Amino acid sequence: MRIDAGRVGGPSAGMMFALAVRDRLTPGAMTGGQRIAGTGTIDDAGVVGPIGGIAQKMVGAHDAGARWFLAPESNCGDVVGHVPEGLTVVPVGDFDDATEAVDDIAKGETADFATCEDVVAR
Repeated sequence: MRIDAGRVGGPSAGMMFALAVRDRLTPGAMTGGQRIAGTGTIDDAGVVGPIGGIAQKMVGAHDAGARWFLAPESNCGDVVGHVPEGLTVVPVGDFDDATEAVDDIAKGETADFATCEDVVAR
């Protein structure tokens, strides 16, 4: 199998690129047809790290038709109060969190998702 990163560049795409690779390596569409966007660096241990410009990235994702947005937990302070109407932000701390979130979104099991408000209140 060949995976071409195309024009993907910069560390902010790390988590989503890792999810895309997982999607290619496993059977079936991981998203269940849902429009999911996100951002975040990722290290070799799978920890999702913060990025800059998250408010603008959420607007861009919303404008491109995404209903869901995976955001680094460490960016939750920048997320609260800046989420476009119709976009649901799911905070993630690592690759396992991101994978579980995408799987749950695909299955429609989203009622128990934490929010960035929850993360900031901790």
